[in-house]
Amino acid sequence: MLGSVASLPTALAQESVSPTTQYLALRRASPIVWGLTLEKIRETPSTFKGKAFELEGTIAGLSPSNDGSGLMIFKTLASGTLTLRMSQLPAWLQPGAIVRVLCIVTEGGDDSGLIIGLPELEVIAVASALDINSLEARWKAEQEYKTALRKQQEQERLKDQERLRVTAATAPRGNLSSRALPIKSLAGKKQIVLGPPRFEDLSASARAVFPAYRGYIKNHNKRLSDTQADKITYAILRYSEEMDMDPRLIVATVIAESDFKIQDRSHAGAMGLIQLMPDEVERLKLTNPFDEIQNLAGGIFLLKERLNKYSKSSTYTDATLEQLILTLASYNAGEGAVKKYGGVPPYRETQGYVKKIMRIYKELIGQ
Repeated sequence: MLGSVASLPTALAQESVSPTTQYLALRRASPIVWGLTLEKIRETPSTFKGKAFELEGTIAGLSPSNDGSGLMIFKTLASGTLTLRMSQLPAWLQPGAIVRVLCIVTEGGDDSGLIIGLPELEVIAVASALDINSLEARWKAEQEYKTALRKQQEQERLKDQERLRVTAATAPRGNLSSRALPIKSLAGKKQIVLGPPRFEDLSASARAVFPAYRGYIKNHNKRLSDTQADKITYAILRYSEEMDMDPRLIVATVIAESDFKIQDRSHAGAMGLIQLMPDEVERLKLTNPFDEIQNLAGGIFLLKERLNKYSKSSTYTDATLEQLILTLASYNAGEGAVKKYGGVPPYRETQGYVKKIMRIYKELIGQ
């Protein structure tokens, strides 16, 4: 049987804890049956033995005992007056108080016997009905606000997706030779902010080329859902532009790394679309390396970081072909290997990797 307040954790049993806090703690901990009525208990009392339920009403009278327990005459809102037992009557409880009581069915008998009236009930917690009702009204309002906010956000997301689909439906397919974004210097930019894919966050130039990139990506991996293709395209265009990289180079790199397979994982442990290693994920403080946005933004950042190092410039157009090749080689084999060999390491995998990306990149830029 559930006991009195003494069965709560020590912190809750202290006198400093309000009756409302104690009541709510016990309500959370009890096997409560919401909506249970006295009429239902009368019908099948054994079904509800050991179960808790709530009543609201007015204290019509109190009969305390020397040991602190006692009886309360409780006038309910809908079921008349009851006599309820409580193992420890609170000192604050007075006749006339409007309260909520948390009761437990202590004796249910069995369904083969005849029970007249109600089975035995015990009050395990009591609190001001005004306080409980006020809290529940606030919680309900907060929940309604959160629900409305989620609904609004979902509607905005669906609108974005629809705009992208409508635009993509009329977009040309094929190579991206005329789809480069304008280059801008981002020297001094210290932080790249990740966020949900929102069409309005893209620049006008990025929005204009979005359909062609999306069509190319979706055509390359037909298993991508519309939502996945949208997120990948968004990430490539937005973060390539923010970090001053050619998005066509990023497309070529992703093809070489994963063929646009979102959950791809290499034998060495590299993860996702652009194959981030665990130490890179940790350094970039990414929470989900397989998330399209995080993965691509992280990979573009690493490529830009290496390109800046080899070109000694923060502007993409300042980089030579050789510096671009060193960037790709270091992304595959590591900066240490590039330094050791003074160029592309003599590894078959790395040399094939660089050649593949440069071949695709040249096709995409129309060379």
